[in-house]
Amino acid sequence: MENFTTYLVGVAMEGALLGVLFWVITLITVESTSLVGALRSAFIAEAVGNIPYLWGLPATTPPGLLMSLVAAFIFIRLIMRIGELTAGKAFYGVAMTYFVLIALVTCNA
Repeated sequence: MENFTTYLVGVAMEGALLGVLFWVITLITVESTSLVGALRSAFIAEAVGNIPYLWGLPATTPPGLLMSLVAAFIFIRLIMRIGELTAGKAFYGVAMTYFVLIALVTCNA
């Protein structure tokens, strides 16, 4: 049950952070305006990307890394379905979002 709670908390917190951060970055740089779409896409992608947490696996294991890549692909596809961003702009927004998140984690370590 603890792993499921960790999964739900991770999806909620990381999904909200990812969605808002992506929206802010793309709003400033490529003029995307869909906060609701970014949040929805982030929550769905995080629900998939955090599946290894259900088995107690850390993010740096092969299944964790694979699911992270799958989640990034899902996130980009869902963002593109909104219709505001091209594939290049969606990829740019996701890359910049993950760059900021990695920088935050690195600075706090």
